Amino acid sequence: MVANAVMKAAVLESYAEPFKYTEISRPIAKQGEVLVRIKASGVNPLDIKIQAGKADHARTKLPAVLGIDLAGVVESVGASVESFHVGDEVYGMTGGIGGIQGSLAEFAAVDADLLVNRAKHEAK
Repeated sequence: MVANAVMKAAVLESYAEPFKYTEISRPIAKQGEVLVRIKASGVNPLDIKIQAGKADHARTKLPAVLGIDLAGVVESVGASVESFHVGDEVYGMTGGIGGIQGSLAEFAAVDADLLVNRAKHEAK
């Protein structure tokens, strides 16, 4: 991983305002996490409530990268992750709430337990 690497992300800086498409630091996969290059994501109803400032239960601290759902490709794996490898196509969910970066970005460091390996799932 390149030191000081950046990525593009849709950042919510203020409630009731549009997302700002900007550069932020690229995350690094920590223990138990997978760094996913996001290929597909979406804005869902919780994201809209958070953006409007009407979701106190989501514990969102601004600025924030929202987005829960994602599909993408594994870029790197953190320590103790054995079920995923670089290049695996995955889908699942990530943060966007509670101080965890969401999927409205080029990359996300995701808890490996929240992802599914597409090829392994289709083989069943």
